[in-house]
Amino acid sequence: MFKLTPRAWLNTLFLGGTLVLALVLVPWKLATQGLRLSEVVVFLVMYSLIGLSITVGYHRLFSHRAFQASWPMRLLALLLGAAAFENSALAWCSDHRHHHRFVDDVERDPYPVRRGFWYAHWIWVMEAKDRPRDSVGDLEQDPLIRWQHRYHFWIGAAVSALPVLAVGLMTHNLIGQLIIGLLLRIVATHHSTFLINSAAHWFGTQPYTDTNSARDNALLAPFTFGEGYHNYHHMWQWDYRNGPRWYQWDPAKWLIAAAAWVGLARGLRRVPDTEIQRARVDMEARRLVAVLAADALQAKSILEAARVRVDGALSAFQTRLEAWQAKKAEWKAKGHANAESRSVLRGEWKEQRAQLRRDLQAAWADWNRARQLVKRQAMA
Repeated sequence: MFKLTPRAWLNTLFLGGTLVLALVLVPWKLATQGLRLSEVVVFLVMYSLIGLSITVGYHRLFSHRAFQASWPMRLLALLLGAAAFENSALAWCSDHRHHHRFVDDVERDPYPVRRGFWYAHWIWVMEAKDRPRDSVGDLEQDPLIRWQHRYHFWIGAAVSALPVLAVGLMTHNLIGQLIIGLLLRIVATHHSTFLINSAAHWFGTQPYTDTNSARDNALLAPFTFGEGYHNYHHMWQWDYRNGPRWYQWDPAKWLIAAAAWVGLARGLRRVPDTEIQRARVDMEARRLVAVLAADALQAKSILEAARVRVDGALSAFQTRLEAWQAKKAEWKAKGHANAESRSVLRGEWKEQRAQLRRDLQAAWADWNRARQLVKRQAMA
């Protein structure tokens, strides 16, 4: 039940007040003053920096430990993340870890979509329940996180306001910058983040798992810096990527990879491609079998045979790859192999990999033929 605690009143007034002010002042500003390029630039820069800090810092770094970061990167994420006005990193991560642990549980998930789209979107914030913080002991060891937890509101206020005030005074456009660069930016940051709790559990596809409500929705990715691939994330929350394919819009993964390249991040965790493909095949097979008639035994057996062949090809490829990586680690640790022997082994691995790829392609061809057969059987 909704409790009007002091904290609930504060959250409600802040979330509702900023939204109402934006709905009133932004149209008034556009009608009377138009829109300046400097306002657009400040809005986009602040929205992007703060949004990326939530996605890269609060979410993938602190909540899921998907990679490790140097103290300057952690500090920057904490400073900019505070400007989202979504609580401290410690509180945010506690709620998010409970969400993953108890996803869709209407009692223990902080924002279960089963209580409704709008509840998951933002009503849960306005309830401001006292939730346990029993899952962030590792974060409490970080003095930077403890410091930000104590002063996050004042940090957020300074980071949000100072750039806007500076540009507003320099361009003699303080009112315009406060409305677009500060007020509208705060509202946009809030609701783009909230969309992951609501829309990403409501609309989209489930290519990897259907054990929870999380869905992939590429339309959300541009507004959330790559967080739209939510079905993937709930399947493998510890992966530093949300969009595993190179073409999927996920600027957070690109930023993390760039940080690793310059030495600001390390230990990037990722799911093996073979495991991703296996999960997709399993989901497709379950759905295809479900649409078959009970007496379509031939189609079922063909489908299962194709799936077994794909799984075998994926396992063989992963086993060979792990053996090769172990060999490289042995060379690096012991330095036994000379250049000539390493060259011979690389050549052997290259030939083996080529054969494995051919086997995998053949298995995928079998799988696709079986899928088409099953679909035709279902339509017959």
